[in-house]
Amino acid sequence: MFGTMIKNIYRKNRYKFLLSLIPVVIVGIMAPLRSYMMQLLIDSSNYRELAEKCLIAAVFSIGVFLFEWISKKSQAIVARDIEKDLRGQLMRKLFYISASQFEKKGVAYYLSKFTADINIILSDGVNNVYNMILQFVFAVVAVIYLVCAEPFILLIVAAVSIVQFAVPGILKTKIGASRKAYTESMEVYLDGVKSDLGGHKVIRTFDAVKQFIGKQEKLIDFVCRKNEHSSQTLYWAQALASFVNNGAFLIVLGSCMFFAAAGKITVGEVVAITNMMNFVLTPCKVIADGMIQLKAMEKVKAELDALLAQESENDNKEMVDGEIREICLDNVNQKIGESFSLDELTLTFEKGKKYAIVGKSGSGKSSIIKLLTEYGTDYTGRVLINGQELTELNRESIMHISPVCYQQTYMFNDTVFNNVALYQNYSKDDVVEALRKAGIYDTIQKLPRGVDEKIRENGSNFSGGELQRIALARLFLRNKKMAFLDEITSGLDNATAYEIEKRLLDEDMTLISITHRYNKTLMQKYNEIIVMDGGKMVETGTFDELMEKKRNFFELYRVLSE
Repeated sequence: MFGTMIKNIYRKNRYKFLLSLIPVVIVGIMAPLRSYMMQLLIDSSNYRELAEKCLIAAVFSIGVFLFEWISKKSQAIVARDIEKDLRGQLMRKLFYISASQFEKKGVAYYLSKFTADINIILSDGVNNVYNMILQFVFAVVAVIYLVCAEPFILLIVAAVSIVQFAVPGILKTKIGASRKAYTESMEVYLDGVKSDLGGHKVIRTFDAVKQFIGKQEKLIDFVCRKNEHSSQTLYWAQALASFVNNGAFLIVLGSCMFFAAAGKITVGEVVAITNMMNFVLTPCKVIADGMIQLKAMEKVKAELDALLAQESENDNKEMVDGEIREICLDNVNQKIGESFSLDELTLTFEKGKKYAIVGKSGSGKSSIIKLLTEYGTDYTGRVLINGQELTELNRESIMHISPVCYQQTYMFNDTVFNNVALYQNYSKDDVVEALRKAGIYDTIQKLPRGVDEKIRENGSNFSGGELQRIALARLFLRNKKMAFLDEITSGLDNATAYEIEKRLLDEDMTLISITHRYNKTLMQKYNEIIVMDGGKMVETGTFDELMEKKRNFFELYRVLSE
């Protein structure tokens, strides 16, 4: 039923599961016996006997109720723990795989795993299994009773039950395909919703609400039609099973009336047998439906299990310990997309120095940082970090030593403190000092809750410069000695951008910074400026050296300098 990783989750909870089966089995035994209680009541010979049996039946019913409650409670606990383990393992896996692996699928794909797929595993898997076990016990108890009451009727019931079990095999492939198509349509839908809601302000600003609502209506129609098709396929199989079940009931009822007319069974036994028959036929239908659900779940389960079993690109790679002393790129070539590549790139970055990477848009600046961090292992040439080839190193450990600060600052819907500390064990004083170093603490302390002020979604209650400084405080808090900066001042006003970049350049750390700003004072602080064009390094040197050459950098500076 379950794949390897999901099976491991089940094994972890197996003792709770087995214990929870005890009340399920007890209910499975007691519930069918209510039919026998009906037989005793109907066949009572006098009022006193009837009163005694009524009392027994009342106590019995209370007992069934209590065990049903215990059964549902224990099932809910097991389902809760399995769900926690499943969601927890999935979340750990997503943070464990590399950024390049994560981005191949996209956020909407993973959201569908946390919503539709996990719900299918729980409903069609865990809860369904409990129900199938309960129905199986119902059937066993009912079969024992029917053997004792009238074996011939049992043969009739058995014959129609076999037909019911054949139903899942008829439509299993179609059902599985339709359920998988629905989950895939949910991924498309969630991706569309996420994208459009993220552009709420743009849509409103440019009066495109009508057009985007039209787009969403098409997405809604698409996913609802897929759900309808999946449901119709499942309902068709269930209806077929129900048709067989109803026909079986009529056959068995007719047989019981024949035996009663012949004087072989009592009226009470007729009632008991027809009710007990439901504890054979209905379980067969429910188990058949359950098998349909398990079959429909197979593709969803297999994909989720494959995701949980996915290994990170960083597995079994050597960690970079301590500090990065030197990064050397020797004749590196890398294909990026269909129309761009890094071409014969040879560079050296040394500890303690500041490097600016400049060039026109699309010249290959960001590709260098992506190559050195968690993206792009498919290169030729050599990339050496402390003398070791990059492909042999755990790239995550590189980022731990030298984090990447991006142009787009991501903020969590949480307090300033938690956005800087990132839930790690830092004191309030440490965070305050980092904010002060980033030049934002004076602003933060004026807020009603100070560092405990919550940052709203997309940082809507802070300016872009303030958010960038808060992100910068993350770097200062951890006292990193090296950092990659990917146009972190893009979109900021000149004064704010100047102050942030100057603050970083004054730090005792190695900086590899992509920048589009050409402030002379700042440029003179860089030990080396690397000029990119068309994926190639076309020029390198200090600010003064490059200005004296009057080539690529000189032209960029002349056009773009502030």
